[in-house]
Amino acid sequence: MKKIIFIFCVLMYSAVFAQHKVYGAEAFGVILPQNFERTIGLNDYATLQFESKSPKPNAYGFLIFEHKDELKLAQANLDIIDYTLNSIEPYTAREGFKYIKKPYIAYERGFNYAYTEFETSDEELGHIYFLQTVIETKDYIYQIIQYCGFNEKEIMKNDFVNIVNSFKVDE
Repeated sequence: MKKIIFIFCVLMYSAVFAQHKVYGAEAFGVILPQNFERTIGLNDYATLQFESKSPKPNAYGFLIFEHKDELKLAQANLDIIDYTLNSIEPYTAREGFKYIKKPYIAYERGFNYAYTEFETSDEELGHIYFLQTVIETKDYIYQIIQYCGFNEKEIMKNDFVNIVNSFKVDE
């Protein structure tokens, strides 16, 4: 009798989990310019972290992605502008936060993109320029945050834009 109960429990257990298919991450890529290299320690949630090397000024960036199904489980609003605003909320509390360009949406290369540019300024960290890009694919939301000293903004912005424009999903 114990053997029959055990088999019944095992069958019930496996039947519950056999009803859900869970998919992993899609393959994506970005191209880092020649004077950039991968690094660590910028963001604990980042999949990819990078920084500029000499002779470029100090500049940094990281990429985070989230599966849309997980965002739904967290009851997060999937509107790309709301996602963008929520993800930069920690920066808005910093001293000297100011939008350079408020979030706006573009449809490029088959994906929705949301862009925003902002700056912060405080005694400890200095005056910093940020370019944030949120990319929405069929199943994922990607966020690329790149930053540098505000005075280096014009030098680094072209590299930042090239990194974002190199984003692609392998099919």
